[in-house]
Amino acid sequence: MSLDAFVWSDHFATGIGIVDAQHQELFKIINQIGNMLVKGDAVSSGESEAMIKSLADYARFHFADEERVMAEGGLDPGYIDSHKELHRRFTQQVITLWQGRASMTDPVQTLYGFLSSWLVYHILGDDQKMARAITRVRGGMTHAEAHKIEIEHAEISNSALLQALHNLYGVVSQQNLDLARANVDLESRVEARSKELSEAYARLSTEHKALVETLAKVEQTQSQLMQSEKMASIGQLAAGVAHEINNPIGFVTSNLGTLGRYANDLLRLIDAAQGDPHAQTVAKEIDLPFLREDIAALLAESRDGLERVRRIVANLKEFSHVDEAAWQQADLLSGLESTINVVWHELKFKTEIVRELQPLPLVRCLPAQINQVFMALLLNAVHAIPEHGVITLRSGHDAKQVWIELADTGSGMTEEVKRRLFEPFFTTKPVGQGAGLGLSMAYDIVSKHGGRFEVESSPGRGSRIRFWLPMDGKTTPASGDSPTKFDLEGV
Repeated sequence: MSLDAFVWSDHFATGIGIVDAQHQELFKIINQIGNMLVKGDAVSSGESEAMIKSLADYARFHFADEERVMAEGGLDPGYIDSHKELHRRFTQQVITLWQGRASMTDPVQTLYGFLSSWLVYHILGDDQKMARAITRVRGGMTHAEAHKIEIEHAEISNSALLQALHNLYGVVSQQNLDLARANVDLESRVEARSKELSEAYARLSTEHKALVETLAKVEQTQSQLMQSEKMASIGQLAAGVAHEINNPIGFVTSNLGTLGRYANDLLRLIDAAQGDPHAQTVAKEIDLPFLREDIAALLAESRDGLERVRRIVANLKEFSHVDEAAWQQADLLSGLESTINVVWHELKFKTEIVRELQPLPLVRCLPAQINQVFMALLLNAVHAIPEHGVITLRSGHDAKQVWIELADTGSGMTEEVKRRLFEPFFTTKPVGQGAGLGLSMAYDIVSKHGGRFEVESSPGRGSRIRFWLPMDGKTTPASGDSPTKFDLEGV
């Protein structure tokens, strides 16, 4: 027998059909998790991952529809943006739950408390305000007038919220009473379970108050931490390699130069002794002509090898920008070449790189993060190529923006895949071969830089992905901002 702690009523209704229908879906998810909590059964990692992914799917469709409803309802863009921020925070919290799923001691309890908190604070508060604002604007008010009325009646809204919370716990009590009346023999067990549930709700309330406070602090730095963690290993490697290898490269290069001069001197000495019969015999034994040619070839190959090592070190430092964490004027094409060299082991066996690049002006950006975008796009392109293909790189600019494009001859994308390309956790790779965060992170970086993506693709015809960045960086949003929707435009 299931016990639904959250039962739909008029307190939750906004009067907007599509919004209310999706809220009822959230009720179902919460009650399913609540019943798992009541049963107390162990939850497998696959079940916890499925619950989190169901939240991601719900959020993707619900937030897009809700934001469309606000725009069609004539609400002020500033108000819509503030509501989008609430959606972004929910999405970020779901990402955090996904990343920490392996360390959760009780994933059912964590998800249940998180969703209960969201239902109370967002659906009973923010969404009700949104619905009232839309109704007033449709009735002829301006958004400012509707907002003023909302502020003047804030106490009424708070009373409704408290009444809804009271009804929530009343629903639980009524459910327990009905169970007791249905079977007198179960009365004592129902009473005990009700007590356990009350204690569980009290614990969840306390824990989630602390969790909400912690998440509010973590959100300010989470985006930067995600990027810095991704780059930490490469940055440390680049610094260590540069420090440990540059000195040996220097003295080995110097020694090879000296060795070359010594070899030339010895060969001149051998040439001077050619009149000696014994010297002629030894010269024939050691195949002097071959030795003379091979010494030069060996020295040349050694110098070439040292130069390759030097370039690898330089490319690692250029890719990670280990000593440069601030916004600066950067040569994006130089960063692109460095990134190609860093991931060349992934590219060289499956692709041919064709460069149709036009010179670009310097761009104010965070170079290490833009290099991450290059890496994500390059790896996405090579993984889309089944056996062997071509990746074409193009670039250009107008008066205020630059763009860089990667076109591949891979398998292409369906409309569904293209629409979900930048969603967190979305991947077409087999389970265990990708978390689906690479392109999502690239989207976040480009958005933070005030840029945008354009995508063109169809099955069997490859894909083209182009991103634009402002040259002066003046349109850059605040650090940590990320979009709620993942709209794609055709190239």
